[in-house]
Amino acid sequence: MTTQELIIVSRDTDAFHETCTQRILSGASTLLLRPYNRFAESLAERLDTSGVQAPNLCVLHNEVERPLQWPVTLAEKDTKTDLVVVCASDPKTVAALLMDQVDDMDTSVVSPVTTDVYTHHPLFLISIPKSGTHLLYRLAEVLGYRPGVVCPDNPRPETWYCVEHSNSHTSARHFFNDTVSRSPFGNRDHPFMRSPALFIYRNPLDILVSEANYYHRDGKTAFAGYLQNRSFEERLLALIDDPWLLGSIRDRVGEFIAWLEFPNVIPVSFEELIGPRGGGASDLLARLIWSIQLKLQVPGQPETISSQLYREDSPTFHKGQIGEFRTEFPEAAMDRFFNLPQDFMELLGYACDPGGETPLFSGRIDEFRRRPLRFSETEFSDTPITVEQNFSRHNIVKYQDRFFVVPESPEPIDLTTIDPNRFFSTKSLQSSRNTIILGSWYRLMVKFLKRTFSGKT
Repeated sequence: MTTQELIIVSRDTDAFHETCTQRILSGASTLLLRPYNRFAESLAERLDTSGVQAPNLCVLHNEVERPLQWPVTLAEKDTKTDLVVVCASDPKTVAALLMDQVDDMDTSVVSPVTTDVYTHHPLFLISIPKSGTHLLYRLAEVLGYRPGVVCPDNPRPETWYCVEHSNSHTSARHFFNDTVSRSPFGNRDHPFMRSPALFIYRNPLDILVSEANYYHRDGKTAFAGYLQNRSFEERLLALIDDPWLLGSIRDRVGEFIAWLEFPNVIPVSFEELIGPRGGGASDLLARLIWSIQLKLQVPGQPETISSQLYREDSPTFHKGQIGEFRTEFPEAAMDRFFNLPQDFMELLGYACDPGGETPLFSGRIDEFRRRPLRFSETEFSDTPITVEQNFSRHNIVKYQDRFFVVPESPEPIDLTTIDPNRFFSTKSLQSSRNTIILGSWYRLMVKFLKRTFSGKT
């Protein structure tokens, strides 16, 4: 039996033939070509005449786009295969075929490079506080993303960023209400809408345990003094429902719940990601990693990626165990928690079962794991967007991924109707600001020198 792996190669017959041959030599005996198109036909011919042990090449009934030629045979969708070979070229078709394998944990996949491969896009990371933020960072790292943290005007591919500033704890309510209201163009040009994001959530009961063990420590939070002189139980009670400063756990977690519903967001539960070393399950971790690989099109073996995740040197690491609330929560704290409206627990998938037991794992895990990614397809690069007005008598306009320095004028200047090269432009907003500042300084110096050498004081 061969090791499960996602293999991404250039879509040419030589590259696919070499990869398939390697898998055949490693023990793969049944290959499923999806779909059976001209490319698949050419690959089948190469494999049939290559001299290696002839594999069983098959294709699904509804995916035959060419007349079948021996040795390719028809197969049912539930036919056991060792290797699925994605022969499509359209990015949407490739993405859909990859997601077809999300529940198959015994099969490897060969897929072509498309514009959706992870090296072509940035990744955004979002986390509820005390839900495993640094574990999420580690996941992005082992998947192959470099840390960028603060998102620039033009984010780099293969790099992870926070949605806003250096704060991975940006709530959906804040980003889509407060930030939109003060951002140019209603923030519609933000790259988040056209990029994938990973959002980590956790059972709020365990979030509370982690908060109560951390927030009171001097220097760890700005409000540590508010909790410092309280016992663990008193801190728990305050964190569950505090009318004066902290609000309720429902308030705090509720700010993030909307992230679960965005089609470009991959929800990841702490309980899945922590794995068996944190009281989780190895099969849930493997299924999660495999689904993320298929969605982001990250090559590699789920087993290898999983083995590199767990680190105990996180700056906010406590115990990293799931279900701590079952032993840490006193009765008074549990009563106060369940006196809150439980809608947030239901939306996160942790609502009590019919027997009144709070589950360790979210009931929405499979729903999120099987949900395909979708991005906004609307681009605004050809729409002039004024991002700064009246900056030292200039406007800064973003257009075609550059920032143009446009002098203020009585009549509006439309960059779509005149040559934008008439104006100085840079690749970042700050560079354009610096250019304006430098120009203003230069004009002041010229004016000063003229006055000095003309004899005027």
